[in-house]
Amino acid sequence: MKSERRKIFEAINRQLKMLSAIYHQVANQHGISDTELWIWYALFTLDGDQSQQSICDLWSLPKQTVNSVVSGMIKKGYVYLESVPGTRNKKAIRLTEEGQKFGEQVVHRICEAEQQLLDSISPEEERICMELFSKYVTILSKAIEE
Repeated sequence: MKSERRKIFEAINRQLKMLSAIYHQVANQHGISDTELWIWYALFTLDGDQSQQSICDLWSLPKQTVNSVVSGMIKKGYVYLESVPGTRNKKAIRLTEEGQKFGEQVVHRICEAEQQLLDSISPEEERICMELFSKYVTILSKAIEE
């Protein structure tokens, strides 16, 4: 018989899968991969210039996958790479006019839904959720690395 704590842990994992499925559904609706969705999300929601490396670091995405997806976005005419002055070979991802339009379509719906979520919970609930989830990820990651 499973302990109550084990059942709760399994429920959390199912909810995490459901959360991933929500974002996956948005990607499918726009005919893009999950990785491309997160690249669009980063380009539209994060402050400052984003490079392929910064997106890899912030979203825990494989470098080769991000490079491939960005190459595809360049071929579609959505983005181009621009050298960042003062760096060795860092390149910022820049949106074309077509990329701006497409990216807004992709990210707009997500941001609206996320805002509805934030409007539905208190700042305290938001803080607690973030702190507990951060603890969850940190402890699990360390335990798996051991």
